[in-house]
Parts: sequence; C-alpha cells; structure tokens
Amino acid sequence: MRTMKKSNPATTRTQCVAWIAAFGLLLVAISGGSAQESKTTPQAKSPPRGLRIVYSGDSWHRFMPGLMERIGAAAGITDQKVRSSWAMNTGGYGNFGALIEAGDFDVISWGRPGWSSGQLTDFLGQGVIGKGLKGNPNFRFYVQMAWSVGDGPGHKIETKDDYDKSNLTDVKAAFDRGRKTVETLADENNRKHGRQVVLLVPVGEAVTKLRTMIVEGKVPGVKKQSEIFADSMPHPGPLAAELAAYCNYAAIYRTSPEGLRVKDGVTDEQHAILQKLAWETVSKYPYAGIAK
Repeated sequence: MRTMKKSNPATTRTQCVAWIAAFGLLLVAISGGSAQESKTTPQAKSPPRGLRIVYSGDSWHRFMPGLMERIGAAAGITDQKVRSSWAMNTGGYGNFGALIEAGDFDVISWGRPGWSSGQLTDFLGQGVIGKGLKGNPNFRFYVQMAWSVGDGPGHKIETKDDYDKSNLTDVKAAFDRGRKTVETLADENNRKHGRQVVLLVPVGEAVTKLRTMIVEGKVPGVKKQSEIFADSMPHPGPLAAELAAYCNYAAIYRTSPEGLRVKDGVTDEQHAILQKLAWETVSKYPYAGIAK
C-alpha cells in the first residue's frame, strides 16, 4: 500500500499566496487595459456645420454637387445647401450672377480643365471675388486644380489606354507648372483682400498619387492607371470622381473624410484609400487653407 506524502503547511500557504497574487495581478492588468482602452477610444465627432456651396465650371466639375451631397450625408451634415450654375461665358454670368448678387452662399467652387490657363483669369475678371465679398464678407472661392488634359504637353494620348504608358514624373511636373501659375494668381487676390479668399484644391496631385499607387499594386481591384478615367480626354471615372470629391470635402469643410461610410461609387476598401489620400494631400497644402 502506497503511503501519501504529507503536505507541508508552510508550502501550501506559500502556493496560495502566490496564486492569489497572480490572480490579483491579472485583474489589475485586465482592469488597467480596459481603462487604457477606454481612454484612447476616440469619441464620435460632431458633424461640421453645413455650408451653402455654389458650384460652377464644366463637365470636369458637374459631378461634384451630387457627390458632395452624398459625402455630407455620410458625415451627418443636415444643413448643407448645394447648388450649381454652369454658365461660363466671359460676357455674362447667367444665373450665376443672380446667386452672387443675392449673397446667399458661403463657398463658390469653380472647376475646369483649363484652370491653369486663361480660363480662370477670365472668370475672375468678371469681378467674381469683389461681388462675392460684397454679398458675403466671409465667403471663400475654391479652384479645383484637376488632372491635366492628356497628361499635359509632351504626352501623346489617342485612346484611354495610352494613360498607362505615361511617365508619372512628367505628369507631376506638368501639374506643378500649372500650379505655380495659379498660386501666383491666388497670392495676388489674397493680398488685395487681406486674407485667404482664393483657395486651391490639389485634385490633380492626389490623382497622380493614386495612379502611382495603382502602378505599385496598392489599390485593390485596379490594375491599370487608365481605369480611373472614362475616356481619352480624360473625364473622370468613379475612382477619379470620388477622389476629387473627397479632396473637395476636405478643403471646404477643413475636416478629414476618413472613416465616413459612403456607399456606391467604388468599394468600401477603395473608399478608405481615397479618403486617406485626399486628406493627406489637401491638409498639407497651404493654399488649400488647412495647413498653417
């Protein structure tokens, strides 16, 4: 018959104390971890105040009001007012003039593919800034600096697929040349009025970055640069349009679109990429009015 070894009371007490201490440390760790998690969990931010936005331009900008309404709804903005007037003749405003004279706006957003040429100068030459300030002393005028037509001079684009052959370093250089021209124009107007009334949205820069990411295989579901465009001009396809709209939202509301649950247009994963890219590009560009 096997004789059981008698336990040592001192050893048993030591083991109990050790187990209690270990259990106590576990509880502290769990409690501390929960407390830490609670402290670092971001609180839901209140949606920004809705703005009265008037859009003007052409086919490279006409998609913006609808997308801006959709993004605004996703952000919880209930008092945004979006309107558009596409009259572009330098000899007259059309109903755009009536909107300016009424002063019922906070923001004017203008976009044409010839933003770096005389088109913007001609448009501003109609007295848009002066009349805008008269109608609303706090208004802001945003120029959507889109991607270049045909990727700019020096590129031979005959079909949409030709965009896959473009050297993106050259594409960026073409955009930067146009940007410097418009930055000078913005500086002149802003000095005249004593504040940033003319602001610039670097949509073309963001689009070039997106194309670079596609070449590097970092955009799920997209294999070629040309997939972001709709034709050879190029008008925007869903990816370029959504990115432009996120840049537009980031600049006008001075708020990141990251995390917004926007449906349709592109996939959820692509939305997240575009939101981050838009904020990183716009928030770091002083002429957009966010960076200090």
